[in-house]
Amino acid sequence: MKQRQVAALVAEFVGTFVLVAVVLNVTRYGLPFFTAMAAGLTVAAFVSAVGKVSGGHFNPAITLGLFSLRKVSFVRAIGYLVAQVLAAVAAWQLYEYLTQRTLTNASTPWDWRIAIAEAVGALIFGFAVAAVVSQKVEGWQAAATVGTGLFLGLTVAGLGSAGIINPAVAVGVRSFDMNYFIGPVVGAIVGMYAYTYLVGPF
Repeated sequence: MKQRQVAALVAEFVGTFVLVAVVLNVTRYGLPFFTAMAAGLTVAAFVSAVGKVSGGHFNPAITLGLFSLRKVSFVRAIGYLVAQVLAAVAAWQLYEYLTQRTLTNASTPWDWRIAIAEAVGALIFGFAVAAVVSQKVEGWQAAATVGTGLFLGLTVAGLGSAGIINPAVAVGVRSFDMNYFIGPVVGAIVGMYAYTYLVGPF
């Protein structure tokens, strides 16, 4: 494996790890607005820090969305997904060790309302990410667009769900259900296709 590929996997692991850890910590205060803001700032910071190394996904839904657009190879997508999930588990374990609290299983049965809320939030986020990728925006502008897109997506998703829109974060907070896996993936793909084929060309 080439050094650049290893660097990309490390970047995805570290970014996802910090994102999940931040969400776990801020969520303790029960203020969704501040959780969304913290998540947006975290992603913005790491897109700026390692965006040129890995693309700054930190979210399986974003990785799968970009894979569906052929912006990411199959092998890289698999590597990113593994790194993101392992990072989420590591953040979850660190949280329990440092706080001496055991996270309860927050899984819920299939609920269309939750899944649609997650899909709409991820659509907004995916739309912003696709704009950055299509326009080849870099630096602070890319970080600001992606971070703000995540903040807005989480805020809207919070109308009907826990506002996660990231399957890796769902693993980290122990929401092992399809609402928080399928909803974000479908939403991110739709958002990316909407920008790439309906808005981007014009």
